[in-house]
Amino acid sequence: MAFLDSVKNLMKFNKNNETKQKNDVSTIEKSDLSDKNNEPITKVGHNATLIIIYQDDRGQSLTTPQIISGYIGEELHLRFKEFPNYDLINISGFTSAFVDPYGSITLTYRKHQGADVWLFSQDIDKQKLLMRPVFIRGDFGERFELNAPTIPDYSLQKAVGPTRGVFSDKQQLVTYYYRKSRWKIVDHNVHYLRINSYCLSYTEPEGHDISVTLAPDTIWQTFESIQLINNDWWYNIGGNAWVKFDEQRMELLENNPYTLSDTLKIAPIQDDPELSIPEPVKLSVTAE
Repeated sequence: MAFLDSVKNLMKFNKNNETKQKNDVSTIEKSDLSDKNNEPITKVGHNATLIIIYQDDRGQSLTTPQIISGYIGEELHLRFKEFPNYDLINISGFTSAFVDPYGSITLTYRKHQGADVWLFSQDIDKQKLLMRPVFIRGDFGERFELNAPTIPDYSLQKAVGPTRGVFSDKQQLVTYYYRKSRWKIVDHNVHYLRINSYCLSYTEPEGHDISVTLAPDTIWQTFESIQLINNDWWYNIGGNAWVKFDEQRMELLENNPYTLSDTLKIAPIQDDPELSIPEPVKLSVTAE
């Protein structure tokens, strides 16, 4: 009997509890209905957020990320930002509506490439290129700074052109001028050499001898003079023929001793009474 009484009491408790819950729900529903009749229904807060990231092709940020809020399912009307001298090359995570509580779109841009910067390396004395021209490339507006190439047996004399600057829409040219490291002085004034005894000529200063031998009692005009770092003087007598100055075999002249006088008298032509010019003879040609 005690067991049956316990079961009856438990069933009675559950019934009373269900009745109480129904009464509570009824009270809440009535309260909600009462509020709805008195105030308009409004949405409270957004339930979706989208972040738009703007970056270059190196992953560097181009501007502050853009944050847009809305409701899931709501249509998006996006207008992406534009950047001067940049092109949009990729869009990641694009969507036309809010689909998740949190989302992101990544826009990748690439900067316009600037015009090339050309680099030449040239012998300042021979006016010849010492290496193939090279060009430097970079993005539009990017800064550059050039270093002169190292060329064996040559020393840098000067640079002409912008060795530092900014890549623009126009090509830029830089020329580095070099001189042979053993050359100390280069003189382009005209001199003369009087040869006193036989001497050899060479392909270049400190070069190989060639089959041109300068004979005694001859005078040679020079077109270029070079002093080396050991103080030897070499003279160019035309083309690729060079002579090393040797005071025992030659002497240096500043002027050509055989230059004609500035006032050169020319004898007038006089008539010779004994000279007679024959009259022209008339010829007739008959065709057969």
